[in-house]
Amino acid sequence: MESLRSTFQFTEKASLPKNAIALIFDLEGFTRFFNQPDVQAYVPVFLNHISKEFSAVLFGGKPTWADDDDKMLKLKLTVAHEKFMGDGGLYILLPPEGKTDFSVEHLSLLCNRLWLLKNRFDKVVDAAWERVPIAEVPRKIRFGLSRGTVYELQNAANAAPEYIGFCINLASRLQSYCRDLGFIASARLMIPQDRLERSGYKKVVATKLKGFSNEIVIVDSAEFDALDAQTRDDLFKEVNG
Repeated sequence: MESLRSTFQFTEKASLPKNAIALIFDLEGFTRFFNQPDVQAYVPVFLNHISKEFSAVLFGGKPTWADDDDKMLKLKLTVAHEKFMGDGGLYILLPPEGKTDFSVEHLSLLCNRLWLLKNRFDKVVDAAWERVPIAEVPRKIRFGLSRGTVYELQNAANAAPEYIGFCINLASRLQSYCRDLGFIASARLMIPQDRLERSGYKKVVATKLKGFSNEIVIVDSAEFDALDAQTRDDLFKEVNG
C-alpha cells in the first residue's frame, strides 16, 4: 500500500514548556479593504507599512504615532515567532535570553505602547495614503494579550517552528471579544494593581469568553467606561461585584 504524503510533518517531541506572552492584533475592516477593485497592488504596501509601524512596539525606534520627542527603546523581550494571520498578526514573546521570566517594567511598557498605537492608529493610516490611495482602508486595530506556557513544534523539514499553548487561544479570543475595546489583556500578565491604576487600566471579569469562563482581564478604564451599559452588563462584571 502506497504511503500517504504529509502536508506537514513535525518532529515527534515538542519542546519543554516555555514561559511566553501571546500577542495578537486584528485590522478591523480588512476584508472590505481587500475586496475593492485593483486593491492587490496596494495590500502588500499597506501591510508592510503597518508591520513597520508596529515593529516600534517591540524593537523601538521613532514611529509616526509617537510624540515628537519620543524615541522608543527596544523592549527586553525575545520575539520567538511572528506570523501573518490574514487580517492581523500573531507574536510569541519569550523572556530575554538567559532569563526565565519577564520584568514588570517591560510588560507595562508593552501594554502602554499597544494602547498608544491603538489610540493613534489614524496617524499610521494617514501616513500610508501617499502610497495607498484608497479611502476604505482599515482604520482600527485591536489587540489581545495573554501569558502562559507554550510548546514549540519543530518542523521536520527544518522550516520555522510553530507554537501551541492555551495563551495563544486566549489572546485570540480576547482580541475579538468586545469590538468596542481596542485593547484587552489577560490579568495572567501579573502586572501589579498599583501600576495598572497609574497607567489608567482596570481589571474586570469577561463573563462570556468562549472556553475561558470568568476570565479576569485588563482594559483601559476610560474606554471601558465609555461602553454602553448594555454591552458592559452583557459581557463583563466588576471584579468584586
